[in-house]
Amino acid sequence: MVDRAARTGRADVRIDVSSVDTGAASLNETLLGADFFDSANHPAITFRSTQMTLDGEHPTLSGDLSIKGVTRRVTLALGSFRCAADETFKADVCLAQASVTIRRSDFNMRKYAFLVGDEVRLTLALRAVKETPALHLARGDPAR
Repeated sequence: MVDRAARTGRADVRIDVSSVDTGAASLNETLLGADFFDSANHPAITFRSTQMTLDGEHPTLSGDLSIKGVTRRVTLALGSFRCAADETFKADVCLAQASVTIRRSDFNMRKYAFLVGDEVRLTLALRAVKETPALHLARGDPAR
């Protein structure tokens, strides 16, 4: 949700962990296992914002990121933020990219950190579409 007049908003994101796809079945299996995402016990990654600031040179989106049963407060940098009319949706649409670098070890994913590194960049593509009524009902009195 974006309030363009107040230059604020919020975002709630849910990522299905089973959607991880590296292009290699064995690596996918490893990442979904207990040493990494543990998808059997933690099927989703979630982000629920607490504050969005669109003013200034560096717009941000702060909130709670939950991975593998651990929740941490993070602040994502917002880039490429723009709003425009979208002919496909016949509505105003706002788009942005939000990104932050996290440490896997902060989310109980320490396995092989010495080989592949502890820091991971998380990037989200955000899209807000202005709600419009899908159906306009006719009234009995057209003058009303």
